[in-house]
Amino acid sequence: MAETLFELRVERLFAEAPSLADAEAFAGRTLERISRGWLARRAVIGSMGVLGGLIGGFEVVSTGALGQFSGLVAQAPGWLAHAASLSPAVLPLDLRAVAAAVVLALVGVAYGLARPMRGF
Repeated sequence: MAETLFELRVERLFAEAPSLADAEAFAGRTLERISRGWLARRAVIGSMGVLGGLIGGFEVVSTGALGQFSGLVAQAPGWLAHAASLSPAVLPLDLRAVAAAVVLALVGVAYGLARPMRGF
């Protein structure tokens, strides 16, 4: 019997949480801290993206992919004649890698522009 009364009292105390005098100030400080954290996160993520882009660009230049790409551009008129049957499987591996890098760069730019535009 005593256990039941104790459990009922504990349940009632948890159901009726007392309001603290500084609850609004605490909520304001918490929201300020959260918003300040997002600014830092965006700065870190953006700087890491720039660093990754520079490293990726250096790797593309150092492997000679630009020379291969210019050679592929020279062969483009022959490819344009077969444009209807051109599929990603027909393209050379290097051109597919460059195309994938371009698509990923465009997705990154779109994501980067979507965050500031959300505020408007």
